[in-house]
Amino acid sequence: MSLKTPIFWNQKQSIISLLLIPFSYIWLLASFLNKKKPKKFDIPVIKIGNVVAGGAGKTPTVISLTKKLINSKINTHIILKGYKSSASKSIQVKKDLHTYKEVGDEALLCAACATTWVGKNRSESINNAINNGADLVILDDGLQDESILSNLNIIVFNGYQGIGNGRIIPSGPMRENMSKAINKSNLALIIDKDENNIAKLIGDTIPIINSNLIIEDEYINNFKNKNVLAFCGIGYPDKFYKSLKEIGCNILYTKSFPDHYEYSDKDIKKLLKKSQELDTLLITTEKDHVKIMEDYKSRIYYFPIRIELNNYKILDDILLSIIKNKS
Repeated sequence: MSLKTPIFWNQKQSIISLLLIPFSYIWLLASFLNKKKPKKFDIPVIKIGNVVAGGAGKTPTVISLTKKLINSKINTHIILKGYKSSASKSIQVKKDLHTYKEVGDEALLCAACATTWVGKNRSESINNAINNGADLVILDDGLQDESILSNLNIIVFNGYQGIGNGRIIPSGPMRENMSKAINKSNLALIIDKDENNIAKLIGDTIPIINSNLIIEDEYINNFKNKNVLAFCGIGYPDKFYKSLKEIGCNILYTKSFPDHYEYSDKDIKKLLKKSQELDTLLITTEKDHVKIMEDYKSRIYYFPIRIELNNYKILDDILLSIIKNKS
């Protein structure tokens, strides 16, 4: 069952957070005991992930980087475990064939831009990618998977979201210690304005690239100055609502669901009814839209997003280095 992000994850002095600290050590111990001997592959492996539980922007980063590599004639495949996916063995995602229940919502988005593999065993998926001509693979949410050796680790932060209270799950949103995450990363991406001084926390240990979420003008023009009812089931819903305000939407009502939420017919009917009562457009994220029943999709709006870096040279130099070393 998916849960909403707890409020106390952003509160340093929360009694609940303090009481849960002993369980955070259990989380860390479980992660340590789950370590496996890392496996090396014959093609470059890039891991993209975050240190907080959900919402930083890793999947849009994966998609944007994949498109960049494909435009450079590098046959890039994407590897996911597929959150809540029913796929046990590795399968290639076919967006016109599979549903989000079979492969996960994020896998459907990735499959729209590149060959995408989903399965519980990432090594099996990487081997399938190699056997199907991949020059390079990107692991979506692979930063904490130490069973696979990588050539480049990219850690993604959202400047607006930050790292909450900085504590480990379940006391806070952190999946591992900040220092450990930074030490195993080669590059940090901070999406949006760094309102939480993440760059200061990282220091000068690894290169930092500031980046922005970009919404194309055609979508901005469609929604600017419009009254909207916004809903989503993502890790950090405030980020979505903030984006809507920035493009000029008048948000009259919001409804937040847990991350990776599975919408029911009843949920959508309630949202449509509320939207009609308020005389608004009904809008959600692209990730949520893939989970809407076909009968309702045309009545619910969304917009794709992409990541634009403020400095591509740092990334280009690193990519060129790992590709040359593997050729």
